[in-house]
Amino acid sequence: MNTLSLNHMTRLPPILLALLSAGLPWSAWPHGGEDHGDTPAVTAPAEQAPRAVAQTESFELVAVLDTHAKPPMLTLYLDKVDTNEPVSQASVDVEGGTVKAQATAREPGVYTVSADAWSKPGRYPLTISVQSAEGADLLDTTLVHQADDDAHDHPDAMASPRHWPWLALSILAAVAIVGLGWFIRQHARRRPLHKTGT
Repeated sequence: MNTLSLNHMTRLPPILLALLSAGLPWSAWPHGGEDHGDTPAVTAPAEQAPRAVAQTESFELVAVLDTHAKPPMLTLYLDKVDTNEPVSQASVDVEGGTVKAQATAREPGVYTVSADAWSKPGRYPLTISVQSAEGADLLDTTLVHQADDDAHDHPDAMASPRHWPWLALSILAAVAIVGLGWFIRQHARRRPLHKTGT
C-alpha cells in the first residue's frame, strides 16, 4: 500500500504550505518542549472608544466619548495645526442636535463636556466653536457610537480566540482536499504504463 512519505511532504505545493501557516497565530499550533499550564489566556483587543476628528486651518480636534464615566463625558483634545501645541485658555462650545454646552478646561488643550445626549449608539453631528488667543473657528464633525453587539461589523472579529477552533477546522479541511488531489495526481504520474504484447 502506497503511503505519503516524508520525502513527499517536503515537496508539498506552496498552496498547502500557505494554508498551513496562514489563518492561525503561531501560538495556536501545537509544539513540543513547552509547558503551557501557566500560560495566561489570550484576550481580544480592547474596543476603541467612540471618537470624532475635525481640522481647520488653525485647529485640529479629537473628541473621545467615555460612556463608562458617570455621567458620560466627551473629552476634547485641541491642538494648533502648525505646531501641534495644545490650545490653552480657550472658550469651547459643543453643539449637537438640541444640546449646546460649554466645555470645561481640564488641562492645556484638554476640555470636557457632559455627554448624556450622545451616550446611546448612533451618529451625532457636532459643531465645536473655539475662541482663543490664536483666533476663532468652527469645527464640524460626526461622533460615531456603535453598539457593543456590532461585532460582525468589526474587521478583526475573526481574530478573537473563540473563533480559532472553527478556523483551524476550515484550514485543515482545505488542506486535506488540496493534499488529496495533489497526491492522486503525483501517484498517477508515477504509475508505469503497461504495454500490451502483440
